[in-house]
Amino acid sequence: MHIRYDLSEVVFYGGAIAVLLLLAFFAPHRGGRPFRCVERLLAKMARRRALAVTLVGFVSLVAVICLAWIAGVPIPGVHDEFTYLLAADTFAHGRLTNPPHPLWVHFESFHLLQQPTYAAIYPPGQGLMLALGQILGHPIIGVWLSTALACAAICWMLMAWVRPRWALVGALLAVVHPEVLIWSQRYFGGAVALAGGALALGGFRRIMQQPRWRDGALMGAGIGVLVNSRPYEGAVLSLILVTILVVWTMKQRSFPVPVVMVRVALPLAIVLCLIGTWMAYYNWRVTGDALRLPYQVYQATYQTLPTFPWQSAPALDHSYHHKVIAKYWNGYALRQYTKQRTLAGYASGLAGRFWKHTRSSLRLWFFVVPLVALPWAVKRDKWMQLALLIGILFLIALLQVYWTNFHYAAPAFGLFFAFVVQSMRSLSLWRPRDKPVGLFLARGTLILCAVSVVHTFAVLSRHSPDAWNAQRAQLLARLQHDGGKHLIIVRYAPQHSPHDEWVYNEADIDAARVVWAREMDDAHNHQLLDYFNDRHIWLLEPDVSPVRLIAYPQANGG
Repeated sequence: MHIRYDLSEVVFYGGAIAVLLLLAFFAPHRGGRPFRCVERLLAKMARRRALAVTLVGFVSLVAVICLAWIAGVPIPGVHDEFTYLLAADTFAHGRLTNPPHPLWVHFESFHLLQQPTYAAIYPPGQGLMLALGQILGHPIIGVWLSTALACAAICWMLMAWVRPRWALVGALLAVVHPEVLIWSQRYFGGAVALAGGALALGGFRRIMQQPRWRDGALMGAGIGVLVNSRPYEGAVLSLILVTILVVWTMKQRSFPVPVVMVRVALPLAIVLCLIGTWMAYYNWRVTGDALRLPYQVYQATYQTLPTFPWQSAPALDHSYHHKVIAKYWNGYALRQYTKQRTLAGYASGLAGRFWKHTRSSLRLWFFVVPLVALPWAVKRDKWMQLALLIGILFLIALLQVYWTNFHYAAPAFGLFFAFVVQSMRSLSLWRPRDKPVGLFLARGTLILCAVSVVHTFAVLSRHSPDAWNAQRAQLLARLQHDGGKHLIIVRYAPQHSPHDEWVYNEADIDAARVVWAREMDDAHNHQLLDYFNDRHIWLLEPDVSPVRLIAYPQANGG
């Protein structure tokens, strides 16, 4: 689910901003009483902090459920989504990993392990939330819950950085932000890391105000969530925050160092030790080594490329069993990496990644209006200066990875809403010629953001029933409805795109009603047919139009 702006949407956003500016400068400013009533209500609610946090979470949950009701339950379509769904299915059945299948070579796919165990390669945070959703009825429920928790955590975080009323406003803006709504309908999420980052940032800011056990523990919990959802980006943000806290502890004179150590370092260390112990146990169950991540095993087995463009590619000889996997790593991924190995390519890659994150942050174009006042907001607030420093350092590290998506920035995305509301607050004080132009712009921006939810829902509801993942879901539903047990052997054409991957399976392959397998040579295929001889066996050719599903010839002696 992606937002792609066409001319009509440019006209919608651009026209709305133009009208807002014209009204702000040239219309008579009267009738502000309704706005003042709403503002007083928000201020009253924000003073009851627990209520405000709960309200934000509830509003977010209602919003994402309504979006799914309009657009339909999301269908997985990218590699990561299927991988996280495997993790969810594994956890929902009470296991941390699965034994390798005897015929695992037919089930190899992107971003999952077949050896030494059958498991997802990503950290377990997102998979655990999906597993909760699966237990409750559907994995997407876990995504909705994580989104609601993330928005509530942003409200809690902002209450440490800005005034309570503005914190509530900023959290509600997070609820309607198009990217957060996208994450709420994708199985790879983003909200888990967003919640972890909000906890870490909120605890960090409170510690600098008044060191307390609770905030040290909550910051530790946030860091734990980060390293179990976005390890690299989470570690970067955590390192930045911990470094600032160490420097602050050494320089400040309000609290003795032993007090800070007992109230902050001790609970932080206890929480991180508990989480680290669990992570080591998880790694041991999946990879056989407590200090080796599943992702590292996957890199050694399949991935020929490093994480950063300035790293040299390892001299590894990967012998892939399937052409489509080789095509991905030796074709698409290699091209992305190679073109950034030159100075010009590296600069171009940095610029492209920076633009991608900027465009996604400003997906709701109305944020441009208040952010014009950001320099004044930063100048008059030392905490915004610190937030800006954290954001810049995080962004520099984020841009070093040769490939990026916006949910990689989720750990620090909560700071964006702090910048927006503090800019809005500064803008509201602007009175050229004693006219409340800034106040009108701030209020108008909030109204436009609220109204834009309808437009965002309409855009996110666009989908094609002819997309490959929709066809896969329809085929799977049809076979499950027909009853019996099925084996689908997938035969790709040479021109098949490795991004459109059909071969993903449940955690317990043998117990699944529908199993997806790759076609190989005759010897391997005969082993597969013999093993699953109690199933209806099909040949799927997804690269013909329409997609062709027929009885597998050799299963009938052909």
